[in-house]
Amino acid sequence: MRADINIFGWLASTPCNTQSTINCKMKLKYLLGTSARESVSEVAWTISEHLYHSTSVNSTHLANMRGDSCVYDVPMALDPEKSRTDGLEPLLAWSRNRSHARRSRDYVLGPMHPISFVEEFLPLPSCSRDKLLSSRNAFAAVPRNVDTPSQIYEPLASSLNEKIDDKGRCPGHVFMKTVERSTRLDRLGHIKPHVCCFATENLDTVLRASQESRIEFGYAEMLIQVATSPLADYFVDPGPDLDVPDLIAHQFTRDFQDEESYDRAERTWGLHISYVTEVFARQQRIFLYTISLFGPFARLFRWDRSGCIVSESFDIHQHPDVITEFFWRFAHLSDAKPGHDLTYTMASPHEEALFRDTVRAYVALQLDVSDEELDNALKTHYQPGHVTKVPVHSPAAAGSGLKRYDLLVSRPIVSPLSLDGRCTRGFWAVDVETGKVVFLKDTWRIASHSETEGDILRRLNELGVRNVPILAFQGDVVDSRNNAFEGNEPIYQETRTNKYVAEPWAHRIDGKDVIVRRRRHYRLVASTVGYSIKTLRGTEELLHSTYDVFIAMKDALEKDSRIHRDLSVGNIILVKEPGRAIRRGYLIDWDASDRTDDAGESLHAGRAGTWSFLSIRMLSDGQVNGKHTFKDDMEALLYVVFYCGLLYLPHTLSGYDLTTLHDEFFERVINVKGVPAGGGLKLMNSINRLHSNQVGFQSAPFQEWLDTVMDYHSPPPALREKYKDIRTTWNGTTASHIASS
Repeated sequence: MRADINIFGWLASTPCNTQSTINCKMKLKYLLGTSARESVSEVAWTISEHLYHSTSVNSTHLANMRGDSCVYDVPMALDPEKSRTDGLEPLLAWSRNRSHARRSRDYVLGPMHPISFVEEFLPLPSCSRDKLLSSRNAFAAVPRNVDTPSQIYEPLASSLNEKIDDKGRCPGHVFMKTVERSTRLDRLGHIKPHVCCFATENLDTVLRASQESRIEFGYAEMLIQVATSPLADYFVDPGPDLDVPDLIAHQFTRDFQDEESYDRAERTWGLHISYVTEVFARQQRIFLYTISLFGPFARLFRWDRSGCIVSESFDIHQHPDVITEFFWRFAHLSDAKPGHDLTYTMASPHEEALFRDTVRAYVALQLDVSDEELDNALKTHYQPGHVTKVPVHSPAAAGSGLKRYDLLVSRPIVSPLSLDGRCTRGFWAVDVETGKVVFLKDTWRIASHSETEGDILRRLNELGVRNVPILAFQGDVVDSRNNAFEGNEPIYQETRTNKYVAEPWAHRIDGKDVIVRRRRHYRLVASTVGYSIKTLRGTEELLHSTYDVFIAMKDALEKDSRIHRDLSVGNIILVKEPGRAIRRGYLIDWDASDRTDDAGESLHAGRAGTWSFLSIRMLSDGQVNGKHTFKDDMEALLYVVFYCGLLYLPHTLSGYDLTTLHDEFFERVINVKGVPAGGGLKLMNSINRLHSNQVGFQSAPFQEWLDTVMDYHSPPPALREKYKDIRTTWNGTTASHIASS
């Protein structure tokens, strides 16, 4: 515990009310020694119970308010074969978890005092505390020194589930040892959290499900992860006796003395983040609480789409009341306060039938399939029994408030697989009012940006930019609590982590202050609905669709001085339209786009886009804060075409050679003085074509197109004058090869 907390100063400044009485009691218990604090505790509890007696509410009733209104176990996007969840391949779990841990260094704030954590995030319930089991010796059965995690999580779960007469610690909830439902304890991709907290009414659903499933993540209200030793803690708190300069310079992440210790802590922390990420992906959530134990030392965590707030480590034997108070308050929160997004509600049987039949007809139109093939294709968008209704509140005309549109959705085509950032879900949706299929993008935008992606699309539509989605409507997500209005102004769902970046307890990581951005939940609806370019059907469709994208890029530059800055495989869709035999390509996801200045550079500096397709220039270590140009977008589109050719067109490369080329050409990252850089093979290929020439595409028109455009991108000396204008030459070459393909 920090020595700079003055309990008497805190007491003197505390107003006399019921909330502060309980908080006062908690701080007294935490700050005084174990043996000296019980009398203080009993007096404080007695006072608080007397004050609350006249306003007591049945605690079981409050706990059971959660459940019916929450949407649990939401579907995730499927892989292209529709055989499993996309993006959570077990064999890639190790590298995925390591990436989670390293990325977290940019968004973790801490350590917050645990009492402050409880006070700040879990309001005191207005009910009698006579059903709360005493915290005295609550976790005495948890040993201090252990050899296996089970020696901690088994007695811990028993203590949290303990009931004496009608008293308990987390009414309305059950703590399950979910790790024992893992199918492979020795594999990161199969293991489950040590303990998950479930609402009592959901327990049977979880138990009935196959252990092969991941249903625990779809119903978990909270999870607890355990390590045997404090040395596995990724973080380190400042000492109590640090002087001011050392306190300011303190690094919150631990400085490990050897690689083995670092690997162990990184593995533990990365696994914790992977669990949190999966809970967010399998539920509609705004935030989530978790707990970690390292031997007898615990930390509390609060996660949202801006990042994570971490508490100081505390001993559960010396301070059991912190844990018991945390869970008592948690049990009495309303649905929205434990982090659920209540704007999603379950659809009625009639609405589910409307969704299924409407989407089925649109799939048949887009893919020209029927019968069993159509049923299989429908799985990408629909899971029986899992259709939900979601509102979009769009600004009405002439500033006359918000107009509500209701959409029906089921399985997304994109699931959020990272914890912080935009964390986009993409759905084929059905507009309840019109009965038409639309596309819903549910995302977390940077709140400080005055221009939304919908604003950009509206402008591009008005200017006549071709081959970009048509905006239907858009709106920030209105909070579902308390009618979500303060006066006439709506309250929107936003992150909270960003509010604490300037707190004195938010220490540095990697030698710099951690800065996270305020994000606001946002929904965009487009009338343009299609399939990923990954579903292309040969050379002709690939060249047609990417030429369409080129037209969109060219129009946006000429009519709006705008560049996309994120040309990638994920940002091109194919749409079958009347009177056109080949599906049209559309360039989507304009939220990273930017206007350009007179020099042709983006107005805002910094890398943007998908690493695999960034230009050679933007991948260099000197351009981490560089400005994108149209030429960078053109080069990115070239890599998109090359990538699609490698993965979706026939060629002569073996599987091993293809994997090697993919990893080295598109994914390789090196560290140059702390700055991520890449593009080495792209640069080499621009000089000698060694890597692109080794592929041997079976399609002669595609091979010729690729060779020609590679020359346009980086002309040999004899052709530099001829190919100095890449926009003109791309236009003519693409058109001629479309004709010959």
